[in-house]
Amino acid sequence: MSIVNSSKAFLLKIYRVKLLRFVIIFVAVLFLLYVTLAYTLVPFFLTKAIKDNYFQATGHHLHSDALIFSPFKSRLAIHNLKDSANLWQSESVVVSLGLLESIRLSALVIDEISISRLIANPRQLENGSWNFDDVTKHIETLNKKSPAKQSAKSNKAPVVIKKLTINNAIIHSNALELNNLTLEVSPLNITVKNIDLRGKNLATIALKANVNKATPLEIKGNIDPQNLHAELDIDIRAIPFVWFNSALKPYAALEVLDGLIETRSHISISEGAVKNIVTSGKLIDFKLRPVNIEEDVIKWKNLAWQDAVISLHEQSAKVPLLSLDEFDGQFIIHKDRTNNIQAMIVKSDSPASASTNSAAVANVPAPIAAPWKFAIDRFAINNAAIGFNDQSLTPSFLVIVQQFSGEITGIANDDQATAKINLAGNVDGTAPVRLSGEAKPFMTVPQADVLFSFEKIDMGALSPYSAEYAGWRIKKGLLSVDLHYRYDKGLIVGKNHVVIERLVFGEKVRSPRAIDIPLRLGLALLTDENGVAVLDAEISGDPKNPAFNVGEVFTRVLRNAFKKVISSPFRFLSKLVNSNEDLGRIEFTPGESQLSEQAISKLKLLQEALKKRPQMRLSVQGIYDAKMDIAALKEEQVKSELQKQGATSEDNRSRNLRWEQAVARFYQTQGLINASATTNEKFIELAALQQVSPERLSRLAHERALAVKQHFVLQLNMPSDAILLNSDVSCVVENKCSGSAAVFTLEN
Repeated sequence: MSIVNSSKAFLLKIYRVKLLRFVIIFVAVLFLLYVTLAYTLVPFFLTKAIKDNYFQATGHHLHSDALIFSPFKSRLAIHNLKDSANLWQSESVVVSLGLLESIRLSALVIDEISISRLIANPRQLENGSWNFDDVTKHIETLNKKSPAKQSAKSNKAPVVIKKLTINNAIIHSNALELNNLTLEVSPLNITVKNIDLRGKNLATIALKANVNKATPLEIKGNIDPQNLHAELDIDIRAIPFVWFNSALKPYAALEVLDGLIETRSHISISEGAVKNIVTSGKLIDFKLRPVNIEEDVIKWKNLAWQDAVISLHEQSAKVPLLSLDEFDGQFIIHKDRTNNIQAMIVKSDSPASASTNSAAVANVPAPIAAPWKFAIDRFAINNAAIGFNDQSLTPSFLVIVQQFSGEITGIANDDQATAKINLAGNVDGTAPVRLSGEAKPFMTVPQADVLFSFEKIDMGALSPYSAEYAGWRIKKGLLSVDLHYRYDKGLIVGKNHVVIERLVFGEKVRSPRAIDIPLRLGLALLTDENGVAVLDAEISGDPKNPAFNVGEVFTRVLRNAFKKVISSPFRFLSKLVNSNEDLGRIEFTPGESQLSEQAISKLKLLQEALKKRPQMRLSVQGIYDAKMDIAALKEEQVKSELQKQGATSEDNRSRNLRWEQAVARFYQTQGLINASATTNEKFIELAALQQVSPERLSRLAHERALAVKQHFVLQLNMPSDAILLNSDVSCVVENKCSGSAAVFTLEN
């Protein structure tokens, strides 16, 4: 008690001091004045400053309730904000200040800015402008008046916002390019942390929203708000592809019926501009058709891309893997002979309209834009089905290539890039199909080399076509086809290899489109004793030429093929033994008449063909090449002289030291002097001095013909009268034939 009493007495003594009482009263008055200012004058002036700055920055007025300032909590709150042009409104904006940390860092530190129930209304007008274009123009005008503001980002603003949150926001907008599609982003929640306008730290952002209540959107990443750099991960799912129907209209008469897009992307932003995008995603359950017909033309289960890199700075796009699963498409020829591909094509403006438009812009130089580069390293196709339906025939024709799988690699719009194709499937589940080859589709003049193969297609299904174009129905048979086509220098060049097995024709049919060729006779000549016919045909043409059409190509192929069978008997004989060899000619080594292994093999094939056509008789004629054979005979004459100088046949082959010595001796005997010449040069010089008589060449030709006949008779046991010698070599003298060979002709 004594201590308490002593303390009271001490405080009473202090209070009785007039100066101290004045100080206490003065501090109390200051405190009351501070509170009055904080709750009355500060909110007034802050509210006015905010509205004035908003008007100066945007040209719009800002409406709101009075600002509430809590000095003890260091918090500002303003409610019911609204842009005068109804661009946006917010239920409340609350700012929590970090006063002590602001003093410590010599910067304005804001612990949190919380924006609640923000509703934004950015809309695009019918003329293409936006309802906030006036704000954009206002800002541009301010920048022109104050160029110094352009360099504002170099003056690091001493502001740190630890956290910015936007809760339950709603954005009402539209996409004019997508048929004025209504877009509602709701609810939109955004959290941004560590916004450091001094440029010392990166801010982090997290955004979640739903677009039109069906498409989830999520964004995460880091942002440098001072320099406008950012690294963002964006995940968006279930975008309905039907949104883009209107965007397709200028390019194709197609209607999207179904399909959803899912993407996961990483976006790099530098100085406010998107620089690079790395994206993976897929388009699932896609289906579209031509606008004017009912058939579904294209659909697939899944089109997926992986780690695609898009560089807006370099204007390039690269996709390491693009995969297409369960593609289903049809090519349909209608009864009027139009097709569904034609129905997809948007017709261009009339020539008159085009010329008018051209004249209007004739004097306006068109900007030259750098071309984009794109590449797809690998395009994988899994379990596709491609149908061909010709409804113009009676009965209609339908074939489906199914389980079509494989890949196309190296797709790029680089004119040197080569795309390689390797795909395989089957027809109606029974006949294998393969598509392989390579192409350079983006060259100035594209190139392609493609092989399309069908194996053992049941020809009963082809009866509508045989009746329409050949005038005969087909009862049964098997068809195998290799279609090898090249596109080079603007022309298509095709080689068709056709094998028909056990073909049986049905009844004859009258058709105005039937081809005027002896089809049955030609196939009878081609069909061997095993019921197999082999037909090779080549086509060529300019696809840009209106006269180049499938019907004419088909007719020309058959006519040329049967003409070749009749006019090229030795090609016909080679096909009897399933060979592509030219059996009408046996090649020899220059200067020699001995049969090579290749020549013996070819004679064996010719023997087998003659056995299949026992009524055929041949004559054989030896010929020589005025250049190659003479050169070879001159060398043989030199070798013969070298043997007289002591070189053996083995020395001539190996060109060893004895051969070199023999060459030197023979060189001297010929009176030749060239000390700097090598041994090989001396040999060539000696050969050039030799003379070959015409009789020697004629004898060489006869020896070749005789060697062929002797092999037929003595080695292959052919009758002596099956092949006759023809000693005439006048065709060589008259330059009508040439080569180190023996040639055959058919005897009647």
